[in-house]
Amino acid sequence: MTTANGLIEATVERVATALAAPWPEPPRAAPVSLEGRIGAALFLAELARHDPARLSAAHDQIAPAARALAGTASAGLSHGPAPVLAAVQTVARIGNHYQRVRHTLTTHLASDQLARLAAGPSGPGVGWSDYDVITGPTGTGRLLLAAVTEGDPVERAAAEPALLATLDRLVALARPVTVDGQPVPGWWVPSDRQATAGDRRVFPRGDVNLGLAHGIAGPLALLVRSAECGFTVAGQLDAVHRIAGWLAARADHDAYGPVWEPRLGLDEELTRARGERPGPAEVSPHSAAFGGAWCYGAVGIANALFRASRLTGEGDWGRLALRSAHALRHRPGVLERLQGPTVCHGLAGFLQSLFRLGRLAEDAVLLDHCTAIAEQLAESWDPTAAFGYRHVAPADRRRGWELGQPLGLEENPGILEGAAGVAAALLSVLPGGAGEPGAERAEPVWDRVLLLS
Repeated sequence: MTTANGLIEATVERVATALAAPWPEPPRAAPVSLEGRIGAALFLAELARHDPARLSAAHDQIAPAARALAGTASAGLSHGPAPVLAAVQTVARIGNHYQRVRHTLTTHLASDQLARLAAGPSGPGVGWSDYDVITGPTGTGRLLLAAVTEGDPVERAAAEPALLATLDRLVALARPVTVDGQPVPGWWVPSDRQATAGDRRVFPRGDVNLGLAHGIAGPLALLVRSAECGFTVAGQLDAVHRIAGWLAARADHDAYGPVWEPRLGLDEELTRARGERPGPAEVSPHSAAFGGAWCYGAVGIANALFRASRLTGEGDWGRLALRSAHALRHRPGVLERLQGPTVCHGLAGFLQSLFRLGRLAEDAVLLDHCTAIAEQLAESWDPTAAFGYRHVAPADRRRGWELGQPLGLEENPGILEGAAGVAAALLSVLPGGAGEPGAERAEPVWDRVLLLS
């Protein structure tokens, strides 16, 4: 085992030990949130796939979270039954664990998904919760796909109708809508459906979001992954072509390579649709700021675009995706602009996204870069933090993609903004996971909640 791998494995073990010990629920994180107990359970379940002795630690977090579900409303992938299902699906990869829980949660999630889809938006225009990964049907749709492809007959029967309805919704989302007599992307979010008052000020005529967490790259990833698994609906491949082609056409370029704006205001989108675009000197600092972030950046978009390339044979998309990833290796300040060590806006999300792309493309240069980043992340372990890592968050979240905000530190055990996500990303890059040296690699399961697998 190399020195780097030894450090990484030791850090994974430190986080696992901290998460397995008794701890009070952090004030911001409910037990059934990806940022709370069930987020910790998802990492521990992933670790148990490499070391079955960890099953009891995962169970110790899953059991209270499952009990806390009574009367809990669904909130997409981030809160409620869905994150608990993600954890028990991961444990189920080891053996037929939590069968009754899986049946109950899959049936509930499918029913809730169908109800949400039936109550869908009255367009034109949508809100994030109508389509995105974190609060919308795309993230929960990924769990339904897992139930259909990996579950038993009960899970498959419950999940398949809801999965197909989800794909239908995302196909419809890919069709243009008319705004002020102009065709605009169907995922346009008008001003009155923006998430915050700050967004309404920044985007007075609404915006289109490009990112993986809240933008169109997330639905693209689900449409592609479902097709890879043999589940398609009418118009699905056309939707893949339309979305991926749009993302490819919206890439900006600087001296290092392709990069994407996180969001485009309506007027800017209409300008770009006419073929006008900024030159290299005009690339926005927001593009550089989020170039490495999983949630909005090039590294997340590149994963969806590369998968679309493999599915359709459109090689230009795959080459664009890889050029954007390699540009991130050379563009100054990419890692420094990330917001701390965690997944959503931070280094762990960059690492996991780059790792997945490197594996898909069999790109040894990207994978070597991942090892170097993982070593840097492991070295930043903080013994004064409750779980070894602190989330660095904007003190003012109203415009979280904007540079220059004051930063605050938060204790968090979870996946997106906590120590469990950091440890899960570190575990992914270890040869054979955290098991015996030289063991056959088990492909990560946990990052399906990021739409990376």
